Amino acid sequence: MRYVQMKYVMTVLLALLCSFANAKTYTYGVWSFELPDGAKESVDGGVRAFGFPGVVYLFTPPEALAGRTLEAIADATIADLTRGFTSGVKAAGTGDLNGGKLLAYTGPVTDSKTDAGRMQSYLFFERAGQWGLALTMVDITANTDVDQALAPLTSIKFAPSPAAVGGTAPSGAVSTPRLPALAWAAAPANRTASSRPGLDFPAARKAGFDPKTDLLPDTFDCYLGKTDDDEGWRPMTPTPDLRVAIQKGGTYAFNDGTTHSQGRWAKTLDENKQPRTRLMGPLGNVSSLGIYIYDDDEGQSFTASHTGSGREVRCYQAGPRAEAVRMELTKVRAGDGPMTCVDAGGGQPYTLNFATSGAGLTYSTPKGKGQARTFFSNPYGDWKGQAGFSGGPFDLGIGEMSEDENGNRRLTIEETTHESRGIFYRETNVRPVATCRARVQPRPRLLYGQTPAPKTGASSGVSGLFISNQFVTRFNGNFVNNSYEAQLSWFTPDGYTLDDIDPDDFGTLPDCTRTKPNGEPFCERYILKGTSLRLPDEDKAEAFKKISDGFVVGETEYHRATPPTAKSLPGVYDSNTDSSSGSQGGGSQIGIYNSLSGGYRFTPDGQFSWKYSSSSRTLISPNAFGNDFGGGVMGGSSSSFSDGGEGRYTLDGHWLSLNLTDGRKFRRFVYTQPASFLKDDPTLGQRLNLGGSWLKWVGKP
Repeated sequence: MRYVQMKYVMTVLLALLCSFANAKTYTYGVWSFELPDGAKESVDGGVRAFGFPGVVYLFTPPEALAGRTLEAIADATIADLTRGFTSGVKAAGTGDLNGGKLLAYTGPVTDSKTDAGRMQSYLFFERAGQWGLALTMVDITANTDVDQALAPLTSIKFAPSPAAVGGTAPSGAVSTPRLPALAWAAAPANRTASSRPGLDFPAARKAGFDPKTDLLPDTFDCYLGKTDDDEGWRPMTPTPDLRVAIQKGGTYAFNDGTTHSQGRWAKTLDENKQPRTRLMGPLGNVSSLGIYIYDDDEGQSFTASHTGSGREVRCYQAGPRAEAVRMELTKVRAGDGPMTCVDAGGGQPYTLNFATSGAGLTYSTPKGKGQARTFFSNPYGDWKGQAGFSGGPFDLGIGEMSEDENGNRRLTIEETTHESRGIFYRETNVRPVATCRARVQPRPRLLYGQTPAPKTGASSGVSGLFISNQFVTRFNGNFVNNSYEAQLSWFTPDGYTLDDIDPDDFGTLPDCTRTKPNGEPFCERYILKGTSLRLPDEDKAEAFKKISDGFVVGETEYHRATPPTAKSLPGVYDSNTDSSSGSQGGGSQIGIYNSLSGGYRFTPDGQFSWKYSSSSRTLISPNAFGNDFGGGVMGGSSSSFSDGGEGRYTLDGHWLSLNLTDGRKFRRFVYTQPASFLKDDPTLGQRLNLGGSWLKWVGKP
């Protein structure tokens, strides 16, 4: 059998082409190949798989070499895919194919637990600075016709475009277009946009456009995103990939740095008589409904598809909206400075450094060094900044960058492993490797535009911050949950209000004299006339009366939010508000804090401790290939995360500043639970809201 497989591998090395009876030709990006009719096709993590009884063909998306050799990539990939098995895979030869380099490996792979075996043929391609893998797995315990199974190997072509090599970015990246290079974003002064939209929302409405459904005639900066299989990366740069100018009359101008072309747009009505917009030309639609338009606080954005690559493209209105996305990209940028790391298993902290050399991006720690690649991705809409590692202590790890409103940066490095049981069963596990941190000047998100809010003429309304229990409907998959939730609302005497707020999002209480970057008033109007008050989005006014600590509208009580005091704050608090653990009183309760999975401990002398942990597990899902490949299951995944620390705190009114010994700093908005809440529901216990989350008092410090 080894001779049979070697025969077909050498056939590929000689680049002989043949055709097969009842064959179908497939072309996916850089790959083209022929397979017999009847293949069951699936996509998982960017890898395309085609299944027949007893044989599976896999094609990986192309990835930049990033300074590595094809031989090193092949050795690492084969070691990863055969881990936990008895492997006889060996090099079978090298050659040139379609103007690129080819490495072939072949051999048996056996599961020592079940004695199930398969022959694996690896074909590693290198061309135009990228590499890809075509893998064939043949079940040798199912009397599979190996000659027939291996014949399609001779049809495979790998042809990436040189323009698709995005520096050190991985598969799917595109080169930075020749558009004006844009700088990384700086912290906005007073959270105010430094630019204005060409057409803000109030002006758009006056001109007859609805920002919710109509494309505004303005310029948009566009960034290439994911593909249909949720994959897709782009280089780590804030410069957009495309620019689009929407024009009145149903046309748009398109510039990707190389091509200047035109397209058309049209408004239609769907089957429910709802307005939709469709694009034709270099940009297309993301669904049968057309494109998706969003009326964001900073301006308009829309999601379309890039006709040339098939990738999703996200476009942001020039001005504050484009300014905001560059801030988003800047905050998740990876590889831009040293960080202090701690291994997931504990130990002493150490420094992680990145450097650019002739070999590309490298990383180093006192424990060793290796290659790195940084890139942006957006599998679920939000942009992620990621770093991939090869060689060294973080080998095979992927780091994801985050940065909060207080300037605390975190790179969470994890390694994803696949455990195979039998031939076509795989379980995915995520293993934490290290957490790296750095602190920078805070870069809070944009809140305000450059124009003041309209004057209301009112001056005697209610004023301050109030808590109320609101009836809320939440959707969780196919389930609808109705419940009462405590919400925070801000009222100003001149008739503006903002409900369900988290002051942590603003860094301060909202300024209702301002507008959003899109030109709309930052807050909403309420109207108070004598003993009646009409809230925003309500059709009519309701009865209004004042009470000792607030007011009542209809049947809803609004109680003034009050901060804790230096005397009332100390104690142990459980972040699981459903928990019944802890003693309600008594002496020192350090033991209670130690027993909590998450919570805080504040002492009277200004010290605090904090901890948090979470874990998740994804259930096994049906096999994409069905029962033809044994078992009907594909696998599952699990992950966990923990955080915490200790330090000193200061309380200034509603604002609690937390300074951790590891250098992190947090500023959280804090307020107490109204007495009436506990009276109405004694099971709530004494509670404190910190940063938008309720904490339950469980004991003295």
